[in-house]
Amino acid sequence: MIPPIVSFAALFCYVYARVNAYLPIQDVWPYAFPQAWRLWIAFLIVLPIFAMVQLLWLLASAWVSRRFGGRGKSKGREQEGYMMLNGGERTTEDGEWNQEHGARSHPARSRLPGVATLLWYAECILCAYVALYGYYHYKHHEYEGDTRYRPTLYKALADPHRRPSGYGRGEKIFIAAAFHQNEAVIPYWTRTMLDTIVYLGSDNVFVSIVENYSSDRSPDLLREFASELDRRGVRNRVLVQDETVKKPEDVQWNPRIEFLAAIRNQALEPLLHTGGYDKVLFSNDIYIEPESVIELLETRAGDFDFACGLDFGHFGAYDMWVLRDRVGRLTAGIWPYFFDTADYEAMKAEEPVPVFTCWNGIVVFQADPLLPVHLRSNRTLSTSPLAALPPPNHPWTKKVAESPALTPPLAFRASAEGECYSSESFLLPYDFRRIMGLGKVYANPRVISGYVWVYYVWHKWVLRQRHVKWFVEQVWDGAWMQYARMIVGDAKQVWTWDGVDCHPWW
Repeated sequence: MIPPIVSFAALFCYVYARVNAYLPIQDVWPYAFPQAWRLWIAFLIVLPIFAMVQLLWLLASAWVSRRFGGRGKSKGREQEGYMMLNGGERTTEDGEWNQEHGARSHPARSRLPGVATLLWYAECILCAYVALYGYYHYKHHEYEGDTRYRPTLYKALADPHRRPSGYGRGEKIFIAAAFHQNEAVIPYWTRTMLDTIVYLGSDNVFVSIVENYSSDRSPDLLREFASELDRRGVRNRVLVQDETVKKPEDVQWNPRIEFLAAIRNQALEPLLHTGGYDKVLFSNDIYIEPESVIELLETRAGDFDFACGLDFGHFGAYDMWVLRDRVGRLTAGIWPYFFDTADYEAMKAEEPVPVFTCWNGIVVFQADPLLPVHLRSNRTLSTSPLAALPPPNHPWTKKVAESPALTPPLAFRASAEGECYSSESFLLPYDFRRIMGLGKVYANPRVISGYVWVYYVWHKWVLRQRHVKWFVEQVWDGAWMQYARMIVGDAKQVWTWDGVDCHPWW
């Protein structure tokens, strides 16, 4: 029994070290990658490998025993037995000599296998089952809930006569993105978007991209993408090496946010000039699957004002600077992320989670709040007054009209004096809620994205593998998640503004 235990322990230590090296653990925020999770993942990797090794050892040992052990036993019997002479009666190991019939009679032997043989068969069956079970789940590692729209997508991609009107609900979608130094992610992102556009329909999409100040291959990759969009008949505006928005000398604090807000607003310019689109899909420089983009668009069957996914990085949930739960509280970097009971229950059910604000790598939102009044569809914004006006120091308080339908268009912006110091991607969903009265804001837990391939793989496929997911959600179940809150500054100095938790910074 000792050799198998030793070999299992040695293999486990090796695999556990490789898991830590893959992340790599020294570069991540430890609270977001609990050791218990990593130990369980290493165990799940080792178990089927060890079972296969044990099975091969059992079969090889049995073959060697039969092949060589039988010969030795036969030879030994010849040496220990007696040579029969004519007549007479002599007893040997193998039975008695029957003088009358001239034949050897063997004693009766049981046809039932011994206990050792039964144990050998049982061990072989168990090892084979564990090895095959592990191989099956290795080949089918994706969580089935994350691929609900893949069959529909593949059907669209396989259609030899692709429909310009698409295969979805027929909504007009304005796709926007901004890139800088992203040569690693752009090829993956563009493939995802091309597949998504097939599903949406080339007639239903406009693609607007801004790239600036890059010194890598990002401009060339985006030029190739623009050419492919032209070939497919997809309307687009792809600006590369564009320096219309001047980069500030000091890219920190509000000057940085103002710079990023201006770039995002630049990406929206074609929409603001013509209108004609129902929703905006705005993406960061992320890895994401096309079926995940469709999942996001189909959040609550399209019944939302603002919907986002979950993005991940080296400290777990990435965009915690933006994400707030349903009641405006800060969130954690590990599952279930939210401390509010209603949000926790939604996460357990893998249903869209009601949140106060979010961005998380990729969002879809109603286009009307950003459009000039005369270009709006009049299907989204209320014609009644706001239930409650924003605080007096909100920069839009004086611009609020008698109803959201008549309020001037929103835009990405930086924080005003007295507000939470926040990013432009926090302030847009916040303004949706407080200026336009649009409160149907949801985070879709089935939509996973990441900025670095290693962490994308970890959160998209490793942590959502069936048995890992069970451990994280049913066994660990948010243990010590309070320590995984990413707070910028002193946690004791968190303050509240207009019902929203604010990072204290320094």
